[in-house]
Amino acid sequence: MKSYFLSLIFLACFCHLANGQSYVPEKADKRFKIQPVIQLKAYAFSTKDVTLSEGSPFKNAMDKDAAYLLSINPDRLLHRFYTNAGLPVKGDIYGGWEDSGLSGHTMGHYLSACAIMYTSTKNEVFRQRVEYLVNELEKCQKARKTGYVGAIPKEDSLFAKVAKGDIRSGGFDLNGGWSPWYTVHKVMAGLIDAYLYCDNKKALNIVTGMADWTAKTINPLSPELLQKMLKCEYGGMSDALANIYAITGNKKYLDLSYKFYDDFVMVPLSNRIDPMAGKHSNTNVPKAIGSARQHELTGKQSDKTIASFFWDIMVHDHSYVIGGNSNYEYCTEPHKLNDHLSDNTCETCNTYNMLKLTRHLFCWNPSSELGDYYERALYNHILASQNPENGMMCYFVPLRMGTKKEFSDPFNTFTCCVGSGMENHSKYTESIYFEGNEGSLYVNLFIPSVLNWKSRGVKLHRLLPILKTETLRFLFRQKYLSLSPYVSDNPGGLLRV
Repeated sequence: MKSYFLSLIFLACFCHLANGQSYVPEKADKRFKIQPVIQLKAYAFSTKDVTLSEGSPFKNAMDKDAAYLLSINPDRLLHRFYTNAGLPVKGDIYGGWEDSGLSGHTMGHYLSACAIMYTSTKNEVFRQRVEYLVNELEKCQKARKTGYVGAIPKEDSLFAKVAKGDIRSGGFDLNGGWSPWYTVHKVMAGLIDAYLYCDNKKALNIVTGMADWTAKTINPLSPELLQKMLKCEYGGMSDALANIYAITGNKKYLDLSYKFYDDFVMVPLSNRIDPMAGKHSNTNVPKAIGSARQHELTGKQSDKTIASFFWDIMVHDHSYVIGGNSNYEYCTEPHKLNDHLSDNTCETCNTYNMLKLTRHLFCWNPSSELGDYYERALYNHILASQNPENGMMCYFVPLRMGTKKEFSDPFNTFTCCVGSGMENHSKYTESIYFEGNEGSLYVNLFIPSVLNWKSRGVKLHRLLPILKTETLRFLFRQKYLSLSPYVSDNPGGLLRV
């Protein structure tokens, strides 16, 4: 499919947290005390070093998303954080899911989106938004004095019961709360992104406090009680905690990440058994992302099996033609997707997470299969999930004949796919160019853009689709000794140094 590609390579060791996000590492990133123990074959460039060029649908999508992010009032996202901390509110709560049981999840996504948008656009306003939110969350955390900070209705009582082993759990309910660990993860992931993308050290302190609170809450539980708790959706908690371990070097956070390991999905996957028919898709994709990150940090083979086998069955057995999966949010029987076409196919969050998982796997063993899936899902689902005129997002991308997309309301929806959608269109710069571990350059996506390749002292502009793979490999591996005949000043040029 990608006959003109220099090569295919994706995000390396620190793929985005199941939130929000996806931090793109450079080699031997000093912000991580723990480096991957497995051999990575490629690394992505920092989003600071890639700029989208004008005129493409990707640049339009990013611009529309940036405008939407700036239209949101941070104080309104913080409403219940203030309330639950006993502090005065500064704005009315938003509608939709923010005014319900998942209150707070959007703030986590918003933090990630603003942090990534800052590096992608260099617009200082986004860094200022991140700084303001982190400062306010710090006030809330100090007021609560437990290390925890959140906006979930009745969160103190429901988590207090969990800590005592009094657990009622199933599907999306934990002690009367709507997937509370899911929302905790979103907040933690946003704070991690604030640290990694904006170097906000307060954010790291806050999220470490939340991790310590998590340990205090669940470490006393028996294995049986943990499994009972994990029957309720818990988002990407394992991924976030593994990343806190990598940043801090404190192994207790790695050990804690393995507490979020359920027997009813993870064990079958580790034995290469497909458990997904009838399962809620987006509950389970973050689990595989967590296993992928754990494998990179430990080398544990069962984690690798979970991540890679899950990707294989989801892509080959449970995904529609656009790269999305699920019908009414649930997976069907393998290879039966033609029997399940409706107004509610392809939840966008699922693909948001599947792309994160794909980047992990690709850095281990690059392949055109992984690359082709990433391209297909990014172009046909993620880009297509945004209204190009106003930046609003789709919860589902329907595939039944005669259906049409339904886009979110700017301030009265705030579903999971609005939150992940904020991030989706902020990070198109992260998956275009990659550097091989031997120093070669790889180009994955034909998105008009400019790469500032600092280690080589050159700037590369978007590709011409006339040079074949072998020619491109030769040019790059010659370290530009023979580059000048191929430099072009016209808009369609391959390279401009």
